[in-house]
Amino acid sequence: MKKLLLIACMLLSHKGFTLELAKYPIELSSGEGSNVIIAPTVDKTQALVKITGINHDIDGIVFLTNLKPHGSNKAYKYIFDGTERSLISVNEGYRCCSYTLYIPDSGDGIYLAKKEESNPAIVEDLKAQYEQQLAKGTQGKLAKFNREKHLKFQQKSISAANSEVDKQCGLKINTQLNWDSIDDENLKEYAVGSFCAQVAKEIAYMCEKDQNFKSDVAQFNTIECKFTDVLKLRMNNNTLIFKTTPKAPNQREFIKSYLLNL
Repeated sequence: MKKLLLIACMLLSHKGFTLELAKYPIELSSGEGSNVIIAPTVDKTQALVKITGINHDIDGIVFLTNLKPHGSNKAYKYIFDGTERSLISVNEGYRCCSYTLYIPDSGDGIYLAKKEESNPAIVEDLKAQYEQQLAKGTQGKLAKFNREKHLKFQQKSISAANSEVDKQCGLKINTQLNWDSIDDENLKEYAVGSFCAQVAKEIAYMCEKDQNFKSDVAQFNTIECKFTDVLKLRMNNNTLIFKTTPKAPNQREFIKSYLLNL
């Protein structure tokens, strides 16, 4: 909730804030179709940034970014999907500067080369685009945490583990988790799905290593997972009840020890 209020306050403050932009923009290109325009403010603490030529939701959107520390360098940062991200990093090394583009959820950065000359007419055009998009709520939608996207991604870990049990043990098992009990902060910070998939993964591994283990787990058809602040595993009829927590170490060994004593 606090994070959402922070995002809302930032966006509202941007609406009422008059940007004093420097005369000349920074124009960058990857050489492979990705292009970036950076229009810094006069005090160089912020910048409007627009990226084109990428297959992503941020393509063509103008973001108001803040220039902040990024490791030993700096980066133009913005809010995307509920968290602050680095959009363009700036390495202020010898002869200044080298730039790297970071597309959300895409892995490695893209090196960008700076054009020697820039067109000052771009600055006012970029500012107008930013204000138009801001009025439509475009940046606000992208800043909001996309819970459904994260749920689908994390649920894949559980589905994959269940399928592996079927493959290695010949056992149909269903790992259940009440996703409504997982708040946005935990969903953003932790791989909840991977934590809850641990029991199914270990069962599949043990079946693969020891054929006799298949008969030991044949009694189960459900794993009920709870994301808590304790680590526990017990059985109730045909169900394994697993309480997991990101704070507990050696969870695989804990699960293995329990399963060996069924």
